[in-house]
Amino acid sequence: MRKKLFKKTLALFLASVTLASSVAGCGNSESSKTTTTTTTSRFVNAIETEISIDTSTTYQTITGFGASGAWWSQIVGGWVSEQSNGLTSREYIAQLLFDEENGIGLDIYRYNLGGGSAEMEDTGISDVWRRAYSFVSDTDSSEYDWSKDENAIWFVEKAAEYGLDQIIVFANSPIASLTINGHAYGDATSTSGRTTTSNLAEENYEAYADYYLDVIEHFIEEGYPITEISPINEPQWEWTGGQEGCHYTADEVVALLKVFLAKMEERGLLDTIKLSAPEGGEWGNTENVYTTAIFSDETLAAYFAEVGYDCHSYWSDTAQKRSFLNLLDSLGYGDITLNETEWCEMVNGTDYTMDSALNLVEIMNEDLTILNVASWQYWIAVSCYTYRDGLIYVTKTNEVIVPYKRLWAMGNYSRYIDPGYVRVDTDFGTSISGSAYTGNNGESDELVIVLINDTTYDRSVDISDYIAEYGSSVGVYVTDEDHNLEDVTSEFVDGNKVLLGGNSVTTIVLTK
Repeated sequence: MRKKLFKKTLALFLASVTLASSVAGCGNSESSKTTTTTTTSRFVNAIETEISIDTSTTYQTITGFGASGAWWSQIVGGWVSEQSNGLTSREYIAQLLFDEENGIGLDIYRYNLGGGSAEMEDTGISDVWRRAYSFVSDTDSSEYDWSKDENAIWFVEKAAEYGLDQIIVFANSPIASLTINGHAYGDATSTSGRTTTSNLAEENYEAYADYYLDVIEHFIEEGYPITEISPINEPQWEWTGGQEGCHYTADEVVALLKVFLAKMEERGLLDTIKLSAPEGGEWGNTENVYTTAIFSDETLAAYFAEVGYDCHSYWSDTAQKRSFLNLLDSLGYGDITLNETEWCEMVNGTDYTMDSALNLVEIMNEDLTILNVASWQYWIAVSCYTYRDGLIYVTKTNEVIVPYKRLWAMGNYSRYIDPGYVRVDTDFGTSISGSAYTGNNGESDELVIVLINDTTYDRSVDISDYIAEYGSSVGVYVTDEDHNLEDVTSEFVDGNKVLLGGNSVTTIVLTK
């Protein structure tokens, strides 16, 4: 586990308040006086909001926060033009994602093991950003070319350099040379235009697993910290073009996963690598048939009961998530560990504001507090589209890089809540939402509180009780329209109260 360097809370709690007062009284800076006066006025007008935290009641242990390298790293990994900060474009993006002081300090990086559509220049996937490479040699299909996908591999190596020790390798489609139609996407095979069969024939299950695990063993030899593999992605959808993808029925998912488990056991990988599945597109509804099939199989049920069950949060409201928990309970697996492994807002248009950022953290909060997910992973970290999908926006031609508010809002979780932290019980009423965690690299001497105020009104919370238990030092970090995950301890703390600005995400870190 890497230590989050950013968690050096910067001042004793009372000292931070004294410092703010002394700066205001010195008269050396007109801007300091203005800022202090403005903040004091905001405290006077803020709505007092009660929060209750019970650290004796605990829930899931967090394993980390992450994002995917799909649809961008195979291109952006080759961007070496220098930005105004002196970093190359790819270095700056890596810093924003992985660095603990200048970025959001992700713990998990998801590498997309492609189906080979990039080298095929397949017209069924017209957008080159949505194509991906395989490692099959262009000259001999029985051999591998490890020089392929070097741009995307650059980000894997960079993530490891930053100290990430969780690299997940996921695939949207098997390699095209093994598919029925020779493409990394399926065919519409019925009059309705919907595909009802997989693009991977059963006789190629073992070959797909062997290829996948050959790549994994090569990555391990290269020193990449591979912790999970995910050979199936959203099997309920049709995937008939536009991007790589493969449909599977529930029975096909069960059969393919059992082949992977058997092959992993043969290679001695089960002790070090987790098989992640089924990576369904939503909690409940279309996912229910897959979940029922998996937990009706003795081998798979025993395995996933031990390692956890992974799913995506698209199209899933609160009721649906609770219904999915009820399904698991009815199957006898109500206490299984869950992981959220992909989500973005799925809305057209570019948004640089707190609107989409607040939508993001509300979904995170739901998944963390309703589903008790141990990890939460975002979809594409970088986007070139006018869509609410990336954490960072880039232009295709001149390498302009713009961090969205979504990036910094996710950082209110990923930068301060380490793997090993434990979620504790909270009651924040109906005015605000959020969650709280205890830990400090294995110790319980730190309390991290994440509070979401999605109203336009300033609020304040009294943290006296938690200062008494944890309060040797405090740090307050805010993402709102005026701040990008910034330390506002000297401005947003007044006595025992912390200001929660309107439309903001606030992280409070108390350390004994």
